[in-house]
Amino acid sequence: MALRVVTMAEMRLEVLLEAERTGETVAEVCRRHGISRETYYRYRRRYLAEGAAGLEDLSRRPHHSPIQIGAELEATICKMRTDHRRWGARRIRDELLRKGIEPPAVSTIHQALRRNHLVALRPPRRKKATHRFEREISNDLWQIDATRVRLITKRKVWVMDMIDDHSRLLLAAVACLSPTAEAAWDCFEEASSRYGLPRQVLSDNALSFTGRFHGVEVEFERSLAELGVQLINSSGGHPQTLGKLERFHKTLKEWLYDEGPPEDLPHLQELLDAFRHHYNTERPHQGIGDATPAERYGGSSTQVPMSSGVDDRGEPTYAPHAVVRNVSKNGKISFAKAEIYLGLRWAGARVQVTRHGDIVHVYWGQELVRALVIDPDHRYQSLGRRVHKARAVT
Repeated sequence: MALRVVTMAEMRLEVLLEAERTGETVAEVCRRHGISRETYYRYRRRYLAEGAAGLEDLSRRPHHSPIQIGAELEATICKMRTDHRRWGARRIRDELLRKGIEPPAVSTIHQALRRNHLVALRPPRRKKATHRFEREISNDLWQIDATRVRLITKRKVWVMDMIDDHSRLLLAAVACLSPTAEAAWDCFEEASSRYGLPRQVLSDNALSFTGRFHGVEVEFERSLAELGVQLINSSGGHPQTLGKLERFHKTLKEWLYDEGPPEDLPHLQELLDAFRHHYNTERPHQGIGDATPAERYGGSSTQVPMSSGVDDRGEPTYAPHAVVRNVSKNGKISFAKAEIYLGLRWAGARVQVTRHGDIVHVYWGQELVRALVIDPDHRYQSLGRRVHKARAVT
């Protein structure tokens, strides 16, 4: 005899009728079938209200979906993803806002991308750091490093780049054959010509930046010290100190992969110049609240004082309200109960002093002479030049 397939609704009806057929109590029937009395009576109420149809499995889909988005908006989201394959849900939400479209939540956009098979499932990410180290104002700390890229010929070349720690602004990116001290200084000069001088520069321990592990002082260190800019270095074997630049290099290489590859060094520099504009002014940065680096830098950037010209001696003139100091024959000025050393080359000059937060800037006309944070524990503020003595050889 052929077996008859019994539906779940029929099995539930048998259980409901069993107590009446056998004379058992509801509790005994439920115990024998391994169900609760609440489940028994729930199906009994549905059976009395709807008949056998009430015993079928109900859909788990909610009756109301307040976060469901319209078909037109979902199509817009999918087009953004297909046109820009590196954009994730968060970037798409930012772009919708910039277009004046009220966006859904990031999670809703991600679900729309998953429904349309535009994102792949990924393993759970590592737990993010709970504390992010960041300078409070722009131009307080710049980070410099180099990364290797390939030309279309597979030849390896380098990019020397520098970013502002507070705003993530890409200050300069220089294409070079190798990460030399000359390339490092070219990068710094390009950045400082655009944005003035920082108070500090952070680098790793490569010889192009520092000779502290070799008992010498390299040209990059000497040149920064002469400008009154302090060089600080990451700990050995601890690349996380330059984590912002390490993460930036990933973004840079992805962009070069999409736009390149570069044909030669001049072409690479053209791409880097285009990328700097895109990165600073067009690409929202998740690490700074989805603002662009230019937007964040602009809120706290150093304003170069305007000089009204020069006098008969060739000295710059300053606005009537400016704080002006005469540099002594020893190359010092007095400001905020401190003696600030500028160098003998400025002896006899008239300079303007401005303050931006904790950072003090000293200008000769529009030329930035020195940037520093005054150490309250010392009256004399030296240039802070570090001279490393060679270690004895045993």
